[in-house]
Amino acid sequence: LAAEHLIFAMIQERALPGVVIRPFNVFGPGQVGEGAVQRFVHRALRGAPLTVSGDGSQIRAWCYVDDFIDGLLRTLSHPGAVGQTFHIGNPQTAVTVYHLAALIVQLTGSASEIRCVPRERVDVELRIPDIEAARSILGFVPSVSLEQGLAQTIAWYRQHASLTNGQMFDGLPDTVSGLGSGLNEEGANNYGPH
Repeated sequence: LAAEHLIFAMIQERALPGVVIRPFNVFGPGQVGEGAVQRFVHRALRGAPLTVSGDGSQIRAWCYVDDFIDGLLRTLSHPGAVGQTFHIGNPQTAVTVYHLAALIVQLTGSASEIRCVPRERVDVELRIPDIEAARSILGFVPSVSLEQGLAQTIAWYRQHASLTNGQMFDGLPDTVSGLGSGLNEEGANNYGPH
């Protein structure tokens, strides 16, 4: 929030054009970092157990990277965006963390089991973006379904697994909670080449 206040101060004091973007659980091909989707996909492709924090009932909305880039470009090119805050995500993809894990197991054709482990910290139970401002001002409407985005992401990781010699995911925590599952909650994830 401090960065948002700085942006708005610069807009007011220096008349600089600025906009605040709040991304919600962005995922896609080439994602690195600690995103839930890439962690689950990696483990499912190896046939390893997928672990979720608590009972996995935390609800998240997942935004495919192409939709996020569309929203980002709209904020950068629309004059009405200046001075505004936009949630960029896809509320139509809201599922529990457990359901996300099960869907990834299904789409990968994996035999991985899903294990629930005790929570180590307090977690946000519900995180779904309100994209009304982005829709009404920018015309932003996400178009990639969760299943479509996951299928493209899984295909990318399958195709590129040999390039990493198994190193792509070394050091990632095994357990996925609702937090740490996307771009907006623990800092910007970086995306490699598509």
